[in-house]
Amino acid sequence: MEKPLHVLIVEDEQSFADVLALELKETHQYEATTAYSGLDGIEQLKTKQIDVVLLDFNLGDINGLQVLQWMNEQKKETPVIMMTAAGTEEVAVEAMKLGAYDYVRKEHLEINHFPILLHGVYERYLFRKDKQAREAEQREKEKMEAAVQMFQTTVRTIAHHINNALAVFKLRSSVCERNVQKMLDPTLASPLLKLVSDLRRQAETIESIVRSLVGISDIVYTKYAADQDIVDIRVQLEKNLESLKEQKLEMLQ
Repeated sequence: MEKPLHVLIVEDEQSFADVLALELKETHQYEATTAYSGLDGIEQLKTKQIDVVLLDFNLGDINGLQVLQWMNEQKKETPVIMMTAAGTEEVAVEAMKLGAYDYVRKEHLEINHFPILLHGVYERYLFRKDKQAREAEQREKEKMEAAVQMFQTTVRTIAHHINNALAVFKLRSSVCERNVQKMLDPTLASPLLKLVSDLRRQAETIESIVRSLVGISDIVYTKYAADQDIVDIRVQLEKNLESLKEQKLEMLQ
């Protein structure tokens, strides 16, 4: 069964507030709480879970707009229906600017139509909350996608510079190897040639690591953009690391 709405009636005319609360409870099965001043209404908003507020403008101590202002400052998003009197249309306008969902003139108040008004306002509140949540989720997704894309771009840029440096190293090591073979006795050349060979193999390992990093960044980007399947990313990362271990063992043999 759907939980009945809890309505807070903030109204300094006690008899009016009590009759309205009783009608909402007995005829329409709402939960209804009364507050006979603006400050009392604020205190109840601090401690109770309220679904909709019926807020009068003239409250004796502070007015309804001040209560709305306090709700804004405290980021209280409970939907408010402002109750106004004849000749106070500007109050209704100000109330809407401060976040009130609707307003009703007291002299036009029809209790039988109140459920439509209350539920309409509450449904709009739920729709707004859902929309805000979806927008916040979309913003977070866009931020994450931008971060992942920046990660991929950064890895590719670093990989480009490393690969260029390794290409230069390989070229120069080949030239060095040929010159050593031509200029030195094989006995003297052997240690230098072994050193060059070892350095070249180290360079190949670095190349492999760079390829692995680029591959990981591509997987992260692709998987996040598609379905954010982190499990697959971890499996692929473990495979790449295992491949690097095998290459290192081959070098040590």
